[in-house]
Amino acid sequence: MKYVTAMLVAAALLLAGVAMLGQDLKHGWKMHRTDRSDEVQFTVERWKEGNHWSNSRPYPLTSFRGFTQTSFDRGGKVKFSFVQDAGELQCEGSFTFGRGSGSFTFAPNPNFASRLREMGYDEPDSNDLFAIMLSEVTLDFAREVKDAGLGASTKQLIELRTHGVTGEYIREAREAGYRDFNARDYTQLRIHGVNTEYLRDLQRAGYNLPAGDITELRIHGVPAEFARELKAAGYDLATRQITELRIHGVSSDYLRDLKSYGLRPEAGDLKELRIHGVSPQYLKGLKDSGYASLPARDITELRMRGVSTEFIREAHDLGYSFSPRELSELCTQGVNGAYLRKLKESGMKNLSASQIAKLRVHGVE
Repeated sequence: MKYVTAMLVAAALLLAGVAMLGQDLKHGWKMHRTDRSDEVQFTVERWKEGNHWSNSRPYPLTSFRGFTQTSFDRGGKVKFSFVQDAGELQCEGSFTFGRGSGSFTFAPNPNFASRLREMGYDEPDSNDLFAIMLSEVTLDFAREVKDAGLGASTKQLIELRTHGVTGEYIREAREAGYRDFNARDYTQLRIHGVNTEYLRDLQRAGYNLPAGDITELRIHGVPAEFARELKAAGYDLATRQITELRIHGVSSDYLRDLKSYGLRPEAGDLKELRIHGVSPQYLKGLKDSGYASLPARDITELRMRGVSTEFIREAHDLGYSFSPRELSELCTQGVNGAYLRKLKESGMKNLSASQIAKLRVHGVE
């Protein structure tokens, strides 16, 4: 969720900054070191009375011309450029105590706009070029998006890069078998933190899903392993059913335990059983006591009424064949295995569940 929030905020801020272009604004930059020696944290700001916009992110040193890390230590006045395919920021300012700040002028690259147009994109205006520059949309990236058939507009190129979609991400997704995703699909996948390993794992598990379904699985925290376990257990389910099972606590361990006991409830029953805390061990106890084919509603009723598998087994071993409702009623009246045994040993045989319950209610020991 932190990743999603950060991406949404970044996109909103970038669009806000573009909207402020052309107004009577002040422009500024700030810079400081990061933990890596080959990059810096670079902040671009625009403001006027009542409005302030800021875009801050780490950029590699290779994005800057006329700047070196020595400026942090040396201090004093600086002049350098932040350079991207779409244009450059011509920066002036100074460094003090390891931090720099100053003003900039944006110089768009007209050749970039014409090259995009040649590729079939709509021609970007100066606002678009500013956003393209900060989001690091390169001509190579635009070409990869075009060649992959994503059908992206110029503004969608910005969205793709703002949300972290790279050429490598697109290539790996296509190599994993996802060749029909469009630009919006890729943006949504990255917004929700879907990496290409997750895409590959779903494909290997036998799920060839549209981007919307994959996003839904990821939003609800469905591991690819869980989807694979469902398929292996014979559950061929729609995405909505998978997420419902996951939301209600059905896990890979739960499925494996069921399988180890030779149990395979229907998919709809799985959710109901898990909601009411019915464990695979409880189901195994029912099966061993002759109650293997009970519907989920009867099983959950037994569990909710506190009917233990030990009591069910003891009743079964003593020759009783109670219905689920009778078992629940007996437990409600305080009948346990020891009481049933006493009745048998005292010669009271062939009693019905209601007769046993009445004896218990009236204190017959």
